[in-house]
Amino acid sequence: MSEPWALVGCGWRARGGTWQALPPQAARIERLGDAHQGIVLDQPGAEAVEFVLQVPARAQFLGAGERFERLDLRGTVVRHYLENAGTGPGTYLPVPWVGSSAGFALWLEGAEAVTFHLAAPWDPGVVRVQVEAGRATLHVDQGTLAEQHRALVARIGAPALPGPAFFGLWKAGDWRFENAATVAADRAGFRALGLPMAVKLVDAYWEDEVHSFEFDPVKYPDAWQMVSELQAEGTEVHLWLCPWVVVGTRAHAQAQAEGWCIVDGEGRPIVRRPGANPNVRAALIDFSNPAARQWWTGRLRSLLVRGIAGFKADFGEQLPEHAVLRGGLSGPTAHNRYVRDYLEATIDAFDGAPAAVLSRSGQAQVRNQVWSGDQTSDFCPKSGLPAAIRAAQSASLSGFPFIGSDIGGYFGTPTPEVFIRWTQFSCFQPLFQLHGLGCREPWQMDDRTRDIFVRYARLHLELRPYLEHLAQEAAAGGLPPVRMMPLAFPEVDWQAVNDWDQQFMLGEALLVAPAAFYLPVRAVHLPPGRWYDILGRCWVDGGVTLVHELALDEIPVFLRAGATLLLQPDLQGGEVWSVQGLEAAPPGGARPAAQPGPGPGATSSPGRRLRPGPTGALHPWLGPLTPLEDGEAAASQPPTSAPPTPASAPGVFSSSSTSKEP
Repeated sequence: MSEPWALVGCGWRARGGTWQALPPQAARIERLGDAHQGIVLDQPGAEAVEFVLQVPARAQFLGAGERFERLDLRGTVVRHYLENAGTGPGTYLPVPWVGSSAGFALWLEGAEAVTFHLAAPWDPGVVRVQVEAGRATLHVDQGTLAEQHRALVARIGAPALPGPAFFGLWKAGDWRFENAATVAADRAGFRALGLPMAVKLVDAYWEDEVHSFEFDPVKYPDAWQMVSELQAEGTEVHLWLCPWVVVGTRAHAQAQAEGWCIVDGEGRPIVRRPGANPNVRAALIDFSNPAARQWWTGRLRSLLVRGIAGFKADFGEQLPEHAVLRGGLSGPTAHNRYVRDYLEATIDAFDGAPAAVLSRSGQAQVRNQVWSGDQTSDFCPKSGLPAAIRAAQSASLSGFPFIGSDIGGYFGTPTPEVFIRWTQFSCFQPLFQLHGLGCREPWQMDDRTRDIFVRYARLHLELRPYLEHLAQEAAAGGLPPVRMMPLAFPEVDWQAVNDWDQQFMLGEALLVAPAAFYLPVRAVHLPPGRWYDILGRCWVDGGVTLVHELALDEIPVFLRAGATLLLQPDLQGGEVWSVQGLEAAPPGGARPAAQPGPGPGATSSPGRRLRPGPTGALHPWLGPLTPLEDGEAAASQPPTSAPPTPASAPGVFSSSSTSKEP
């Protein structure tokens, strides 16, 4: 098959030197399959090597792990390097994989630092891939973006399916004040809202000293009774972890004596400020040391035996490049590799059972759940809610489908508007988590904010059958629940659409367009096809940009024609509704076609089959729903009715499409 790329050069660099060009023949191209090639470059003694590929002029480049500033990386320089950065160009979750709209993806194995020059403005016709190693293999997979994603997942392994609690409602406290009283207040708050708390995350400094692995008896005088009561209420308890031991603690003294702490090239212990707290001096644990790993895993296993259900594995980005790990690894590769050892040691405590481990940092080969770290509590495009919306999409495309963010952001107390808009976004994410500095307790907020929160928290729970079905698809090696628009609709020229990175598909059925700005309007680009506008309560044709006027309690969401959405309105375990994207047939006309239902792996069999319609039961979010008649979903004729135009719905305006099919 013909390639949409061409190797046009190579290069190498000695330590402290400049790049030296090599002809493309210096590399060896190996065909590893019909749609898979490997480009091997070996330069003994080199500190770094480079691949230079000619690429199409209008290709979008996507992925590279979790990204906050933009999704289309064309024209940028992206580094595969782990950073404590939940905003801007850095990332907690780098993945050395870049997909494209041009029909090919690039992947490098290992933890080496890699710099991707993706058609940078000074070099717009090429992609340069610079690997900080003397030998590297650049894998090239060809196919659609969906096929590129599946090839990535086949290479790194499908993610483990989280337990049911992951898709429920999470509550973490402000670590500065968290104690037994705040835990009790969270329990009472959820009861007052009439909502079940699936996970109570007890945040930092729950121990009497870091990594004693015992509750602080002052903060939590009856800790295990508290855990038992939460379990009886159906709430899992998860505990915060960090990968260091603090100077002056018993754990540090033991780790230092046993040789479990990181050292420099001279074998001297490295002690430094590990995180945001300037008052903490600590040493990182060397998880590549089997004895240190055994100690860590054993202590976590003892907590699981006593009733703890999971862990939040925080940090992992702090290994200095001059550190030398037990196996001799050092430099940028050791820096990137460290978090993998940390997470694998934590996952090992579950002894093969599904591991409830939530982290903000990671490496592609570790398949745990993630949250997008520390965003600002505002609408700042590069650090607030817009950044979290991009992070969910880029991480999902890059192999981390089980993701969410702190509702309201982390840094600062959000305004009611920011909190509500973030809640609406999180409603349509796998993870729904209240966490951050400052108030994240809806029961302490004004009545309007509280009531809107409850509405979308309930809707998230109603969507659990759909979210769990999508999760099963991802865990089987398929597409992630959250799908960026070029993944779902590759035929659209998304480069011609403004702000396309602020909308996404949730599976096949829902197009979600969170509001992440202060103005009460939201422009949404609908791809070709038929869509049910849930706010407008009407069917509309795609290929246009709609502008919705929004009340604070509204978010634009569209149901795709022919798709199937699963809902469970009765949160006590009632029947699952199958809402199908079908239009009512005109009198005497043909019934519309429907796509197959969720198929094998669905969480439960839908007990009621419905479609949007002008009559029938009223759902608070979807509006009127009409029961399907026998055989209606099996009809094969396309819809023939003439639905309302987009402008017929109150507060909805349409404009001509700015997208095109290439």
